[in-house]
Amino acid sequence: MEIKKLLYATNLREPTYDLFESLLDIKKTGLERIILLSEKDPEELRRRLSNEGVNLRTVEGSTPLPPRILETADREHASLIVAQLNREKRRLFRGGMVRDLIRNTRYPLLLVQENDTGRGSPTRGLFDSVILATNWSDSANKAFLYIIGLKEIVGVLDIVYVMNEKPTVKDIRQLKERIEELRRICLEEHMDAESHIYAGRTAAEIVLASKDYDATLIVMGYNSKGPVQEILSGSACFRVVEESSVPVLIIP
Repeated sequence: MEIKKLLYATNLREPTYDLFESLLDIKKTGLERIILLSEKDPEELRRRLSNEGVNLRTVEGSTPLPPRILETADREHASLIVAQLNREKRRLFRGGMVRDLIRNTRYPLLLVQENDTGRGSPTRGLFDSVILATNWSDSANKAFLYIIGLKEIVGVLDIVYVMNEKPTVKDIRQLKERIEELRRICLEEHMDAESHIYAGRTAAEIVLASKDYDATLIVMGYNSKGPVQEILSGSACFRVVEESSVPVLIIP
């Protein structure tokens, strides 16, 4: 899989290099250009990325509203959208803009909170320790295939399924078989992968798993087909973004 163009949108006063540094592993997938949707044209950031072999181009404009982000992604043929949010504006941004982005994006969407990457050591990359949430839906399977496509930059992959109801012994056995099958596929692709079954509320358990395994990233699929489906599945995706202390990658 190639990620040649990355669209970066932020409501920070000025973008920081820290996030870009954690994303530089994406160069291994063919990253050539970062399109910056921001209030400023940071010359120092441009210079540092140029030293890494990545071109930075700024798109004029001040407010990165969802329609503008998505229109720019279409116009620039972006491979990935990265939205870095100001923590003080988190509630406002989350309540409107993030939901709109998640619902309407046709592109993988990486959501990052300012100073909240959860990577611990600055030497850890974004894909060093990945939580992949699955429920075997079409959208979850797309997220699984997306991560398989990035196997060159993924360090450790922890596949997590969350049970919401009390299972029978037969249910547990079947769940273990299904999640182990995903792990087997990863091992065949020479990926370091483990599988885990949690029980409880989906969003809370996914966030808990990210803490249990010291994750640097959570990956989830999302597919909104209407209000009922969104209540059943999409709301968990929104809550993970809301509660997570690490970046969340949404695969539409």
